[in-house]
Amino acid sequence: MLVLALALAGGIAADTLRARPEHAGEAPPQQVAVHRQPALPVVAIRMSLLADDPPGYAGAGHLFQHLLLPSLQEQVRRVGGRVAIGRSADAVVYTVSGPASELDYLAGVLRSALRAPAAGTGELLGALNQIADERSSEREIAPAFIRASLRARLYPDQLPAAGTFLAAKRLETARLEPVWASMYRPERVAILAVGDVEPEAVRRAFRTLPEADADTAETLADSLPAFGGKPPEATRGWVGAAWAGDSAAPAALSVAARLLRRTLRARFPAAQVDAEHWWTHDGQAVALVMAAPGAQLPVLRRASAAALDSVATRVDEASVRGAADDLRREMLFYGRTPERMAELLGDFADRTGDRGAAQAFYEALGTVTEADVRTALEVLNRAPAARVEVPPQRLRTTP
Repeated sequence: MLVLALALAGGIAADTLRARPEHAGEAPPQQVAVHRQPALPVVAIRMSLLADDPPGYAGAGHLFQHLLLPSLQEQVRRVGGRVAIGRSADAVVYTVSGPASELDYLAGVLRSALRAPAAGTGELLGALNQIADERSSEREIAPAFIRASLRARLYPDQLPAAGTFLAAKRLETARLEPVWASMYRPERVAILAVGDVEPEAVRRAFRTLPEADADTAETLADSLPAFGGKPPEATRGWVGAAWAGDSAAPAALSVAARLLRRTLRARFPAAQVDAEHWWTHDGQAVALVMAAPGAQLPVLRRASAAALDSVATRVDEASVRGAADDLRREMLFYGRTPERMAELLGDFADRTGDRGAAQAFYEALGTVTEADVRTALEVLNRAPAARVEVPPQRLRTTP
């Protein structure tokens, strides 16, 4: 999942199916986008599958990625390229990058990922163990625990992208073909190419996609795991808060999050302070994560409770313009390579279904006003905040 100051949240898998034209076995032209960067003879191709894990098989999409990754890496290395996989809140994502002259070969590698992988028992168990490690990692360090806990409170009905223990046990013995068939449809695939390539060449490279299989998996029930339990050990005290803001204008909410971070960093220069705009198809939120020595934990707690009001008392047109300009510069800097530009454009498109969503957001940042930010803060204040704490560990001394 992309981690920017405009903060696209990750780790939550839910229904991402958009209404798209039915073209079985074919990628419709509107599902292929090209951003030309002819300065260097390279290309990054991002392929996303907008799909939910089948009911009862949470984590299946990410499992397929782990099973396919070694083969994809071996194939792409033959032309000096690279492979990246990701499971965002909105899609299963594969990105390959390499020489632009190898466009057709790289496209063929990506198309091969649109079939259920053939995996032996050892490969399957190895991939399931990797995903289990991802699930447990959210509980091992304080900042990850804080963010995962806040997401669980904001979206209590959503299953984690890395799945559940129950679903993993099913996937150990399940036939993978029907599970994949429950996720895959050609019309759910979106292609984005960034680099020294022509749009028509990219469309030709993806003119055919594998057909969908009607033999889908049996619908089963998943139990929602409660995220909680004993917090991780930490040498500092951690405080987290998150406010839902679904109805707020996204650009204004990003600026509000940046102003929140600036305000609290200035107030607590010795503390770690992060304020993030979380935005997926599930909705929007602003999340605050702070850490400081244990003695300051009560102060951080009070600061988080009054965080939105502290921004509202200081916001003006100059601060709004400065925060918005910072966000615009960060977007441009982040997209300085073809791979990152594909990631940035693709994440916006997956979430909204609009290929021009990233550009529209960039332009919207340029028009955000003080009134827009105040409206966004009012939206955030309408519902109680989700709150999480991780106390510092107690050091015991022996006489």
